[in-house]
Amino acid sequence: MRPRSGPSPRVLVLTEVCDPTADFVLEHLNQRGVGFWRLDPGDFPDSIDLSAGFDGAWFGELLGPLRLVELAEVRAVYFRRPSGFKTPAGLPESEADFIRSQARHALFGILAGLPRVTWLNNPGRMADARVKPYQLAIAAQVGLSTPKTLVTNRPDDVVAFGKRVGRIVTKSLSTILYESADEGTGVLYTAEVPESDWGHPGIAATAHLFQEVVERDYEVRLTYVDGQFFAAAIMPDDPDGAVDIRAHKRAVTYRETRVPDQVRTAISEMMKRLGLLFGAFDFIVTPDGRWTFIEVNPNGQWAWIEQETGLPISAALADILEKGAVE
Repeated sequence: MRPRSGPSPRVLVLTEVCDPTADFVLEHLNQRGVGFWRLDPGDFPDSIDLSAGFDGAWFGELLGPLRLVELAEVRAVYFRRPSGFKTPAGLPESEADFIRSQARHALFGILAGLPRVTWLNNPGRMADARVKPYQLAIAAQVGLSTPKTLVTNRPDDVVAFGKRVGRIVTKSLSTILYESADEGTGVLYTAEVPESDWGHPGIAATAHLFQEVVERDYEVRLTYVDGQFFAAAIMPDDPDGAVDIRAHKRAVTYRETRVPDQVRTAISEMMKRLGLLFGAFDFIVTPDGRWTFIEVNPNGQWAWIEQETGLPISAALADILEKGAVE
């Protein structure tokens, strides 16, 4: 029997099974009576079937154990944090790669080709926006203050850069997870590079990103949602502690803060150029009040900011999906 329970949902929520952040948004959709189907693309093809035809436009269906979605009815897609496509155990890696590639191009390619769909956010746009050298250039082009930066694999250039700007930090060019016996799984934090390591020969192994240390009064996590700005100042209990605010864990204080008009205008233009409706921005605010752009995560976490400050971020995200569903 084909599962069917009322009209086909017009909102797809693509995320893994355990995603408490997505739950904040879905609670709003439930309260508003907006039909959606939450699915993890990683379950395709184990428990999700896809059948789609093309005759000038895509049509067909996604079929799960309890839900069926008509592709032509989809009007909004919330791309949160889907897991990777799974493959049967024991396959040669070349065959596993083929299966994952086929699944990714089929499912995401068809969804991306549907007309009149609001993406929050489009995964292709997010892939571009995640690239730190690219987003740094766009930030400067729209008028945001940016830190002096060096990307290199030449140790001597790092020495010269350090002598020119003084204190320097390094950060990974992409999000890297590590595993530690003591701390478990985590991400690599931005870390200050002592002068004794500026010329480290290991730098030659690959490209590294270095930046000047920006003097910090406090930091700001600014969540942009389709023209709305939700900004929280983050003040570490120990101002002289780690340069990466994440390393301070819970030893910080949060408060809502106003976004300067110039910063609002620049961010609006940046998001337009990146083609995104949502972004989680990090800024350092200097003692003289200058907002310095650090980076933007096109799929960043925000739920803890809402919990700490009461900023209605989840409601704003639900507004986008609800509006998309009725257009």
